[in-house]
Amino acid sequence: MPRAEPFGDIETELATLAASGNADLAVAVRDSDGQWTRYGSSDAARESRFEIGSVSKALTGSLFGVLIAGGDVDPEVPVDDVLGERLPWRAAAPTLVDLATHRSGLPNTPRALFLREMATALGFSTKDPWRGVTNDTYRTHLRTAARRARGRDRFGYSSMGVGLLGDALAAAMSLSFEELVRTRLLQPLGMTRTGLDRPTTGPDVVSRPMNGKGVALPYLKDEMPAAGMYASTITDLQLLADALIDTPPAPVADGLRVATTAHHHLDEKAQLGLCWFLSGTGSTREIAHSGGTWGSQAQFSVQPATGKAVVALTSTHRRIDLFAARYLAADAR
Repeated sequence: MPRAEPFGDIETELATLAASGNADLAVAVRDSDGQWTRYGSSDAARESRFEIGSVSKALTGSLFGVLIAGGDVDPEVPVDDVLGERLPWRAAAPTLVDLATHRSGLPNTPRALFLREMATALGFSTKDPWRGVTNDTYRTHLRTAARRARGRDRFGYSSMGVGLLGDALAAAMSLSFEELVRTRLLQPLGMTRTGLDRPTTGPDVVSRPMNGKGVALPYLKDEMPAAGMYASTITDLQLLADALIDTPPAPVADGLRVATTAHHHLDEKAQLGLCWFLSGTGSTREIAHSGGTWGSQAQFSVQPATGKAVVALTSTHRRIDLFAARYLAADAR
C-alpha cells in the first residue's frame, strides 16, 4: 500500500477521486463504528457491477481457506497430484499453498500474450489480448511456462499460478470453478451479484472498461478465471469486508481465518495470506488486494482492529489505492 498523505474531508476526497477519471466510480468506506458511507460518480454507479480484476484472487484465496478448514484439500499437496496431470516442471511441482503465495515460479501471464496485454492496458490497442486463445492453446502456454519455472521460495506475482490453483480446487471437488466459488463462498456470504458472467442486458450488465481516452475496451475473458475474471458490486464486497472485520457466517468463518493468516513472509512489513496481502500489526494490521483489467480498477482494504474498510470500483484507470491508503491511515472520525 502506498504511503498515506493526510486525509481531508471525505466528500472533497471523493469528489476529487471522481474527477480523476472519465467513467463510472463507486466507493464505500466503513468507519470505526461499522457504518458505511457510499458514493457514486452517478447514482446508478452505486449499484453497478464492475470488473474487479485481481481482487478475484482474494476470492480464490478465501475459497481455498474454506476448503482447507473443511478438510477438503491438503494445502501442501503438489498441484499435479490434485489435477491428475503431470506438467513439465523445471523442478518439483509447486504445492497448492505455493500457488496461493505466488511461489510457483510461473509468470504473471503467458509470455506470448504479454505484449498484447500491455498494448491494451496502455491504450495503444482496443483489441482483446486473448483473442483466438482456446483452452488447448492456453494449456500449451502453461506447459511452456512450467518448463521455465523456477521454484519455490522466491516470490513472483503470478496470475497463471492462481489460475492453476483455481483449476486444482475445481478438480479436487469435481465441480466447475464458478460453481465451487458460488456454493462454498459467495452464497454463505450473501454475495449474490458476484460472478464470471457478462450479460448483455438487464441490471447485472457490467460497467464497460474504458481506457484513458474514453474508448471502450473488451471485458476480460481469459483461461485463468480464478485470477482476475470476476465482476462484483460495492454492496457485495461490503459483505466480504464485514465478514473479515466482524463475526463471519459460520460456513466460512474458519476458512476466512485460514485465508488471512500469514503463510509466507515477504519482508518485515508484509506477508501473504492465501492470495491476500497482509501488512502492519495491531491497530494498523491490514488485509487487502487491488485489481485491474484493461480499463477497470478495484481496491479492497480492511483494518480489522479499527473496523475501517474501503471498497472502490471504477471502470477506468484511477489511483484509487492512494485514496484507500489515506482513509485507513486517517484518525477515526
